[in-house]
Amino acid sequence: MNNMKSLLVVKMTRPLLILALCFLNPVSADTLETLNIRPQEVPDACNARSAQVRVTVNNMKAGGVLNVELYDDPDNFLFKKGRKRKVRIPAADGQQKVCMNLEQPGTYAVAVYHDIDADRKLKKRWNLLPEEPFGLSNNPKQQNSFPKFSDSAFTTGKLGADIVINLQQPPKP
Repeated sequence: MNNMKSLLVVKMTRPLLILALCFLNPVSADTLETLNIRPQEVPDACNARSAQVRVTVNNMKAGGVLNVELYDDPDNFLFKKGRKRKVRIPAADGQQKVCMNLEQPGTYAVAVYHDIDADRKLKKRWNLLPEEPFGLSNNPKQQNSFPKFSDSAFTTGKLGADIVINLQQPPKP
């Protein structure tokens, strides 16, 4: 019975989260639907007194979607099966802040990219390097090889962590 109540509460709160996002960020529910942002991809409300990762992304341009992905598995960094959480918000000019609640403190890494055409895919070159603006926690230097978890990893305390990611333009081919 408790599981049924929990499921009901979750199902009832998702629309409220979407509605809250619309008030926090002047975006209509129609825009969220047009950009194909699913209820489970809506960010959590930011709270410096909660266990969460608070990500500030610099150098954004309006249009499309900002994707923020949280990883905790070094062996599957940047792969879907290693992703702990994915958040998508409409992209706006300048700086954007996204928060994700944590189940427990630990070692994490964050990857962000600007999905310019909102097709839910990071466009990549033949060598798998991104063609769309991207960034990683700790802002490691761009390389011509696959990024390592250890270069982007950070450890959270019981109140989470605040990180800043400077979105980078993809390197010229």
